[in-house]
Amino acid sequence: MATLTHPSLTNSQLSPLAVRPWGNWFTHAIATLRLWHRRSAERRALARLNHRELADFGATTADVYRELHTPFWRSLPPC
Repeated sequence: MATLTHPSLTNSQLSPLAVRPWGNWFTHAIATLRLWHRRSAERRALARLNHRELADFGATTADVYRELHTPFWRSLPPC
C-alpha cells in the first residue's frame, strides 16, 4: 500500500490561514477588543459599589483596589 509522505500532496491539513489569510487575525483582534471593553466596563461598575454591596459577594476594598489598578489588557491571576 502506498502512502503519501510529502505534505504538498495532500490537502487534509490545510491551515485556516492558507484559506483566509486575514480571517483569523481579524476575528482574534475583534474578540480581544471586545474582551478589553468588557473588562473596562466591569471595573467601572465595580468601582461604583459600596462596602455593603461588596460584602454581598465577599469582596473587600483591597480586592477592588487590586482589580481597579490592573490595566484593562491584563486579567488578574487567580488568588
